Amino acid sequence: MESAVSDGKAWIAELRSYVGRRYGVIHAWDAVNASMIRQWCEAMDFDFAPFAADTAADSVHGGMVAPATMLPVWLMPGLRNTRPPGSDLTNPREVMTVLEREGYIGILGTNCEQEYERYLRPGDKISTTHMVEAISDEKQTKFGPGFFITFLQEFFDQHNAPVGRMRLRILRFKPQPKVEQKPLRPSPPQPALSQDTAFFWEGLQAGKLLIQRCAACHTLRHPPGPACTSCHSLEWDTVQASGRGKLFSFVVMHHPQHPAFDYPHPVGLIELEEGVRLVAPLAGTDPDVLEIGMAMEVVIEAVEGEHRLPNFRPVKKG
Repeated sequence: MESAVSDGKAWIAELRSYVGRRYGVIHAWDAVNASMIRQWCEAMDFDFAPFAADTAADSVHGGMVAPATMLPVWLMPGLRNTRPPGSDLTNPREVMTVLEREGYIGILGTNCEQEYERYLRPGDKISTTHMVEAISDEKQTKFGPGFFITFLQEFFDQHNAPVGRMRLRILRFKPQPKVEQKPLRPSPPQPALSQDTAFFWEGLQAGKLLIQRCAACHTLRHPPGPACTSCHSLEWDTVQASGRGKLFSFVVMHHPQHPAFDYPHPVGLIELEEGVRLVAPLAGTDPDVLEIGMAMEVVIEAVEGEHRLPNFRPVKKG
């Protein structure tokens, strides 16, 4: 019986043939509109006022604009995955079928970069094209051997003028057979890293609790995000938190249980001295001693792998 996986590495040439391959135009179903901008702002917890027609008229934009990060939203195909008339119906991700055929069935998004030429305004009707920009050599990752695929998506307005571009890098990997073993204690789930959150975990590795700060209006925010929810600036830096705060709220987890934790497992919402709140485990703390408002301090602990996790514990009296 012929194997579904190709023999040798002849298929690599087929994989490489996709690099530089461009796909035709895909059109948006609808023009940029105020209703979708408002709904997106609500879903993303953005203040709609700077984009609303009556208030945006006095801004630097001189009228209503769509948030820049909405750029790919206008091209989403919907649950039925259909495309408007005149769109290229070719699958711009067809390179993935080659990898799937060869057993690289795991998928992990690694990073996404967006660039903007201008803000979109109501009435703009945009379109997009796709290209496979790069395919790495096979890499050995903790998930298994795999390839990093970089897709370039370019966006154009109704006059065919560029309005932005997006690069999406995806790891397709071949899952490795699990080795049967019984570790004494499995590690907690590892954090998912992105361009927005990497600084937080890197700070923990250096023994620092870092909080994201808007470079324009200096508003602190947590969890981290790509844009300030107060002034919508995309520029940000970080400040080091003292690690002290108060217990704003907490829950005691009993089920479902994860073998990395002891139960009952208290998890707290900590209001830091700097004013932001974050969720963190209260490991090693008797739930019966917890009280709302009690003083807490961070303990950065090492876990299996490269990462550190922040735990909070009550400040010792005396």
